[in-house]
Amino acid sequence: MKKISGTTFYFKKLFPSIWFGFLTLFLLTSLIAGAAKESLMFLVMPVFMAAFGFFFFKNLLWDLADEVYDDGDSLLFRKGGKEQKVLLKDIVNISYNQMSSPERIILHVRSGGAIGKELAFNPPMRLNPFSKNPIVTELIERVDRARNT
Repeated sequence: MKKISGTTFYFKKLFPSIWFGFLTLFLLTSLIAGAAKESLMFLVMPVFMAAFGFFFFKNLLWDLADEVYDDGDSLLFRKGGKEQKVLLKDIVNISYNQMSSPERIILHVRSGGAIGKELAFNPPMRLNPFSKNPIVTELIERVDRARNT
C-alpha cells in the first residue's frame, strides 16, 4: 500500500489550537485590562472570530481524512479511529481544489461507509503548486479504467 495523502497535523490540530488560543488570550487580556468595559467590541470580535473559525475549520479542515492509502484497485481512508475502503469503480466523481490551502481532493462515492459518501484528503506538498496534481490525474484515469472493465 502506498500513502497518497499529505500530513494533516498542522491543518487539523496545530493551526486551530493557535487560532483559538490567541482568541482566548486576547479575550482574557482585554477582560483583565478593563478594555472590555470601555468598548463592547473587545468582547464581540473574539466571539465572532471564534464562531467564524469554528465554521471554517469544520467545513474545510476537520473533514479531511488523516491518511489515505492506495491499494491498487481500492483506496483506504483513515479518519480518527474509523476506516473506509473504497473500490475505484465505486467512485462517482473526483473534485480537486488546487488554489486552496491545503489542497483538497474530494471523492464522491456511490454508497457511504464509516466516514461518509464524500471523502476529502489533502495530497502531499509539491514544488509547483500551479501544475495539475499527478495524483488527481492518475486517479481519474484509474477510476475510468475500473468502470470500463
